[in-house]
Amino acid sequence: MTKRQTAPQSRYDPSAPRVSKREQLRNARRRRSLIWNVIVLGTLGLFLLSVVGYFLLNRRPGPLPGELVIADEGAAVAPAGSDVTYDHHPPSSGPRYPDAAPWGFSEQPVPEPTFVANLARGGVVFLYHCDEPCPDLEQQFRDLLVEAPPESRYDTVKILVSPYAGQLEKPIVALAWNHQLELDAFNEASLLRWYRRFVNLGPDVGP
Repeated sequence: MTKRQTAPQSRYDPSAPRVSKREQLRNARRRRSLIWNVIVLGTLGLFLLSVVGYFLLNRRPGPLPGELVIADEGAAVAPAGSDVTYDHHPPSSGPRYPDAAPWGFSEQPVPEPTFVANLARGGVVFLYHCDEPCPDLEQQFRDLLVEAPPESRYDTVKILVSPYAGQLEKPIVALAWNHQLELDAFNEASLLRWYRRFVNLGPDVGP
């Protein structure tokens, strides 16, 4: 006696609604359209978030406590090595030599017409005066130069740190074009905020 094999049960359900081929194509198109809408809207959302994030990260800080606006003394270019005079010391505008000092830390005082050229190019200058050697303060400035972010236009940290040959009212003076901030002591947060506030705002912005 042989065992009869039973045929697999049919999946056909006569009670189920019949879907035409046209309806199937229409449903497939709907699914594809939904997927593309999700992709497009998701991409647009990520783009908008990146734009908002960029502007938030690059938004300039507002004025700092004690910030001074200095009268503009012009932006003329003087021959290198010529005598230049200023109404305000340390100067934050006025005649300048053609060449700026290299960005970074200078162990020797940078001449005024030279660091004014740095200001004109959209950099900031941090001047300091010590009655005796101050290696700890100088190291703090060097560390700040490492922490400071490069600006986006030239990918450069446009900060010049220099001892000042003249007299300063406070131990540290931060300069930007037509602006000045005096500090009683080193304050990295304030100096970096000054840099973000004024970088690339000179009359002759360059690298």
